[in-house]
Amino acid sequence: MENAYDPEDPRLLRIHADRIIKRDIDQLLGICEFALQDGHIDQTEAHSILSWLHNHRLSIDTWPASVLYDRLRYMLADGHLDEDEQRDLLTLIMNIASPRSSAGNVVPTALPLNTPAPPVTIEGHSFCFTGVFDFGKRADCHGAIEQRGGIPAGSITKKLHYLVIGNIGSDVWRHSSFGSKIAKAVDYREAGAPLAIISESYWAARLR
Repeated sequence: MENAYDPEDPRLLRIHADRIIKRDIDQLLGICEFALQDGHIDQTEAHSILSWLHNHRLSIDTWPASVLYDRLRYMLADGHLDEDEQRDLLTLIMNIASPRSSAGNVVPTALPLNTPAPPVTIEGHSFCFTGVFDFGKRADCHGAIEQRGGIPAGSITKKLHYLVIGNIGSDVWRHSSFGSKIAKAVDYREAGAPLAIISESYWAARLR
């Protein structure tokens, strides 16, 4: 009997591509929201977003990636983001960052936390933190890790053990924020790195 499943069926390939694009656009919206946390977009953040778009080319023809990709390439073509371009980019990202449903409500995207949540071993393991924490300042989080024999990390690498996502003070941002650290961690995790993404509340509960 002939196998009815054909992995090269264009319809199946399109469904798979659509899922990837939807995931990427959700992440892009969260990256934009996270970038607005301090009220401005600087050149480093602009380059980070453009780099993320380069690495997620399947979504480049889909709004808002299409608009943001073209605008960022134009603005950064000379290697410099001037004040007028910063203002224009800020306005664009503010318009992009809070998608609305047809009922006018903010559409949340899910944080890419490990499900189920993994065991947390602090001693001898590395922790990177992103966001704003109820626990305290970033230095307080690092101190809590060091006191228990863990290793604070300032950036995402393939050898990182845990990325901890903090609360940002807004219900919308708390449930839909993807910063550049989060996007990179997701990429590494999906590529097979033993990296876990956990919430602040889950991490803090394991300190007791």
